[in-house]
Order: sequence, then C-alpha cells, then structure tokens
Amino acid sequence: MHASGDAETTDVTITLDSANALDDRLALNSWLQHERGLQGRVHATHAIPTENDLGAALELLTVSLSSGGIATVLAGSLATWLQSRRTPTKVRITITRADRTLELETGDAAEAEALIRRFLGDDANGA
Repeated sequence: MHASGDAETTDVTITLDSANALDDRLALNSWLQHERGLQGRVHATHAIPTENDLGAALELLTVSLSSGGIATVLAGSLATWLQSRRTPTKVRITITRADRTLELETGDAAEAEALIRRFLGDDANGA
C-alpha cells in the first residue's frame, strides 16, 4: 500500500454511469489529469478486453490522496466537471479510506462535492 511514516493515503475510485460512459470516462480522466493539484495522482484502470474487443476500454479512475487538501481539489474539480457537462451525467463514486467505504451516485455537482469533503474530513473546519 501507500504508507510512509504516519501519512495515510486514501485511494478514491471513480466510475461513471452515463449514456456515453467511455467518452465520459476519457473526458474525466483528461480533466482530472490536467488539474494542477492532482497531477501524478490520477490513474486509469482498463478492463480486460474480450475476444471481440480491439483494445482494453477505460473502466475506472483511481486518485491517490494524502494530506494537504488534495481531497478538496478532487471534490472541487469533480463538481466543476459535472457542471460543465452539456447533458446531465450521473456519476457513481466509490471512496475507500482505511476500513470504510462511501458509495455515492449522483448527477448533482454540489451534492457530490459536499459528500466527498465530509467523508474525507476536509470540511471539519467548515471549509
């Protein structure tokens, strides 16, 4: 796992549920990788191709978080991406942290941002 000293790393797994899931996954992957505070922390996981596939499709995104407000950056960036969509996109987000998991399914950017921040503890001081 990711551990050094007492620094805890949380892996946030993001999957998308939409009419154009592959295109949306690619768009979100690009969006998050270009987010300055998330550079080097976003990793794509590809599905194992079936016999008729030409290649492996992008299945989910994993973002590695640690201290320093990275969760706030992710929550804000995801909310901005959701707001920028031409058509509503329902996002299914699974966040794993130590021994607990949050599963969230929403198309509401503000709701997603608030719940992610709350779960990861970034709004403890009202931020």
